[in-house]
Amino acid sequence: MANYRISIGRFKSPDDFVVVLTNFVGGMPKTSFLSRSQKSKIFEEDELNVVIDVLRASSTIVTALASGVTEIVPIGTEEAALELKKEGYTIAGEYEGIKLPKFDIGNSPVELLKEIERSKIEKLALKTTNTTERLIEMKDALICSSLNLTAIKNTLNKKNNKNKNANIIAMGSEHGITEDLAVAFSLYANLNDGLKIKRDFLRECIFKSNTAKHLIELGYESDVEFISKIDRYNVVPVMRKGVIRRYEE
Repeated sequence: MANYRISIGRFKSPDDFVVVLTNFVGGMPKTSFLSRSQKSKIFEEDELNVVIDVLRASSTIVTALASGVTEIVPIGTEEAALELKKEGYTIAGEYEGIKLPKFDIGNSPVELLKEIERSKIEKLALKTTNTTERLIEMKDALICSSLNLTAIKNTLNKKNNKNKNANIIAMGSEHGITEDLAVAFSLYANLNDGLKIKRDFLRECIFKSNTAKHLIELGYESDVEFISKIDRYNVVPVMRKGVIRRYEE
């Protein structure tokens, strides 16, 4: 039987600690505190990372692959994005929620869909405040959002039969982590305890989170509404060797 754990990938505190919450099947919960210099210990070689950044990186990635984009490259710098633009990539990015200058669109599933309506997008480069830098540090990962929660759950259930451990990572931001933890705990409780996923609870955690309030203040209420619709897509993004594509069995 596979083991599942939940990690908080980025936790804003005076000492800038990364908090790792671990619960092993058949064992007692364990909490560890890692400094930023120790953050690589979050990512174990024998585990499958499941990255959750509901508002908005995971949701932009899920929407992109569900809408015809064939590959997404997470990047850490604006310079890298501009180089990929020369190679035909559409570049999407934000800092603290606001679209970056010189980028085609922000980190927004709604903006992305409007761009796809205007012109077909096959390759996307994505830069965000928190998540893309963490993705670059990982060997591989599944990308989970409220938009594809059941699809991720079904994939992990299949991997459970192969005894593949999973590290469910709630990314969070300086504005909070409620929406990511809600999805992470819903996924964990379903996989580990067989509890039903409560969609109304998830919608409330997303729409009333501090991160959502911040995005609404910036003018992105349409993104929050879009992302609050649970299981909009049946798609599983998987990152291998730095490139995210649709998972194919």
